[in-house]
Amino acid sequence: MDPTDLPGYAGRIHDYFAAQPEHFRLMTWGQLELAAPGVRPDDAIQRAAAHRIEQLRTAQETGHLDPAWDPLDVLVFVNQIAMSWANRPDLARTLSPEDHALHLAARRAAIVAAVQRLFPATP
Repeated sequence: MDPTDLPGYAGRIHDYFAAQPEHFRLMTWGQLELAAPGVRPDDAIQRAAAHRIEQLRTAQETGHLDPAWDPLDVLVFVNQIAMSWANRPDLARTLSPEDHALHLAARRAAIVAAVQRLFPATP
C-alpha cells in the first residue's frame, strides 16, 4: 500500500477481488468463523494491518494525508469501498460478458473516484 496513492490502492484491491471472487468469500468466512478475539502478535493479518496503520500515520505526519482522520478509519474506509462490489456479485449476474467488462471498468472508476475524493493522492 502506498499511502500517497490510496485511490490506486483501492483500484488494485477491486481488481484483485474481481478476478478472484473466491478469495473474497474465503476471507469473509475466515473473519466470521476463525477470528480469535484480542490482539495476537503472531497473527499475520493483525501485523499487516498494524503496518498499514503505521504507514498511514507516517503519511499524515509528513503532510501526505489529512491528519484529521484516524489512520484506522482510513484503512477501513478505503478497504470497504474497494471491496464493496465484491460483496454484491448478485447485482452483476444478469450482464452479458461484454456488459460485464464495462460494468467492472465503471465500478473500478467509481471506487477510485470515491477514494480520491476522501483521500486525494499526493506527490
